[in-house]
Amino acid sequence: MNIRPVAIALLAVTIATTGCAVKAAKLVFGGDSRELRKRAEGAAPSSPSHPPILVLAMDGVDRAILYDLVRSGEMPALASLLGGADGKLAHAYFDDAMLSTLPSSTMAAWVTTFTGVPPAFHGVTGNEFFIREARRFAAPAPGTFSDSAPVLAIYTDEYLNKLSLAPSVYDRMRIDDPSVLVWVAMQHFYLGADRVLLTKPKVVVNAFEGYVEATMTKLAAQKQSRAVYERLDKEVVDVVVDALDAETLPDVLTVYFSGTDLYAHVANEGPDVARRAYLREVIDPQIARLGEKLRARGALDDRYVVVTSDHGHTEVSHDDAHALSAKGNHAPPTILAKAGFRVRPFKLDVAPSDDFQAVLAYQGAMAYVYLADRSGCAKAKEPCDWTKPPRYDEDVLAVAEAFHENDATGSLVPEMKGTLDMILTRRPRPYFADDLPFEVYVGGGKTVPVEAYLEQHPHPTYIALAARLHDLAAGPHGERAGDVLLLAHNGDTETPDRRFYFATPYHSWHGSPSRKDSEIPFIVARAGTTSAAIRAEVKPVLGESPHQQKVTDVLLMLRKQRRRHAE
Repeated sequence: MNIRPVAIALLAVTIATTGCAVKAAKLVFGGDSRELRKRAEGAAPSSPSHPPILVLAMDGVDRAILYDLVRSGEMPALASLLGGADGKLAHAYFDDAMLSTLPSSTMAAWVTTFTGVPPAFHGVTGNEFFIREARRFAAPAPGTFSDSAPVLAIYTDEYLNKLSLAPSVYDRMRIDDPSVLVWVAMQHFYLGADRVLLTKPKVVVNAFEGYVEATMTKLAAQKQSRAVYERLDKEVVDVVVDALDAETLPDVLTVYFSGTDLYAHVANEGPDVARRAYLREVIDPQIARLGEKLRARGALDDRYVVVTSDHGHTEVSHDDAHALSAKGNHAPPTILAKAGFRVRPFKLDVAPSDDFQAVLAYQGAMAYVYLADRSGCAKAKEPCDWTKPPRYDEDVLAVAEAFHENDATGSLVPEMKGTLDMILTRRPRPYFADDLPFEVYVGGGKTVPVEAYLEQHPHPTYIALAARLHDLAAGPHGERAGDVLLLAHNGDTETPDRRFYFATPYHSWHGSPSRKDSEIPFIVARAGTTSAAIRAEVKPVLGESPHQQKVTDVLLMLRKQRRRHAE
């Protein structure tokens, strides 16, 4: 499908949606649902002639952990939902090749999952990023500052929906199946759904505040901390179970569980132990409740069950030495300042008169640096024209060299010496043109293609780095991944004391190209259909090396089939 015309139309909507509108978001949802689309009078309420689909979207769960828990019988409710009541999982296909997008972080990954195109095409390149032509900072999950307004605006103002420049999988389903009825429960990205199911705003606020508090004050009461996220996931299922009393049931139902990821970030015991316990003790009982309700309504008959995630997790050291935050004299902004760049303040909105020449956006193991053409704003109090690309030698290479030199010698910020694995850049192009792929900066104004660099500097823990960087940065909106990309030593090292990350102190992070962060689960099940038959349907669509955008292709393929017992 050619999404470029749709993307151009949606770009106008995105530019018109200012940060001020996000800040003005009001908590209008009340713990049940919001209708997003009105059906024409006399239109069919749903489309039961095609197989219904249940998507379980679990945040922050890597493939090895989930598959082990299901296959070992430690998640019996999920196994039962996958048609595995006999203990053999004979009706489910477990894919062993699916990779997250880059960065392996929440917002970029889920939008990729539910649009079927990579970040360079849908434009959501991370948890936060800069839209240079609008001079606007987008932060559906802020990393350089703490502000709940954009997080809540995801649900009150469709903030993330409006940032995407590609149609969703639900939009694409309607091309061939205009009557399809779609419900989405608490997922950030619900563009094209008929109905979004929401928990109480106070529960969302408490989860966000608990996340920040546990991070900033090193909260030790982990059971109390986990309870915040348990309540959020439980109330999501409460809302879905109540909604399933409706006369007309959804053809496609997506249910999102966020607590696994949120708790892993702050758990003292480390992300693997924390996530295993959370999946067994919190998620599986909620899946049991959901499955019981669906069975009672006959809503599992002939329904495909699809399970996936967005990324994994990597344990890090919870201290200021390893957290490359946006504040303090040892932080990345100090390098930019000492290199002669005025850095954008770390908040959602700034005044039109603000004269910043560089912007930083954090993605955990990665950070983006956006640069202005300083020739038109060299003096203080001269706002830069961000619709123009930066100059390659004077702006881009100046920053790349500053970080490269500092990483080798610590000449600008001694505390950041040796913290970076790679510095990547490319020749800038106008924002409306397709962007070039990143190359590795090796000093002295020289760059090397990623494949060639890896041949001479093997990274055995990284997987498909060049291809995934291409998906991130080479395309019509690839400039949203920055002019310089910083990749910290994180997923390339074996011990937490050698890992660094762009954030305030946490116990775990993600975002790197490592297998640990990148290998995600993808399961397709259907009662009455053998694993081999499902594999025969799904594998040709996925291909041998599937990236996350292939989830949409599989969902479209499944939905186009005819039901075995059409109603």
